[in-house]
This record gives sequence, C-alpha cells and structure tokens, in this order.
Amino acid sequence: MSATRIRFVGPASLALGVATALADADGVELLSSEVPAPQGAGVVALDVTVDGSLREVAGAVDRIRDGLPPGARIDVSPD
Repeated sequence: MSATRIRFVGPASLALGVATALADADGVELLSSEVPAPQGAGVVALDVTVDGSLREVAGAVDRIRDGLPPGARIDVSPD
C-alpha cells in the first residue's frame, strides 16, 4: 500500500460525490481531504490523499473519470 494524491477539478456539486466514491472504493482508504478550493463559476479543486494498491486506486479513479462531465478532470500522482 502507498499514499496517492488525487486532484479533482470540476463542478462543486460533484466534489462530495468524488470524495465519497474514493472512500467507498474496495481496497482504498481515504487518508485526508482538503477543503475544496474555488476555481471560478461553480468549479472547485479538491485534493485528497488515499491509501491502497495502485490497481485499486486506478480502478476507483477510472470509474469516477467515466462519469465526469466535459471539462472536469481527475488526476493521480504519488504523494
């Protein structure tokens, strides 16, 4: 297991759902979450740190990414 930083940028209305989906993903533990930072007209940046295997984290992020609207993004980087 290793800590991974995940950054979501998109509609404020989706930020809580993204954090919840990560926390609820099998094999992924939410370690920390920053307060969503406004990026402009209804858009926020949310940084979270999770623990889990690369495969489990990547799978959770891919499932979230598949449901994002155009212009939203989710990025992964080692912590």
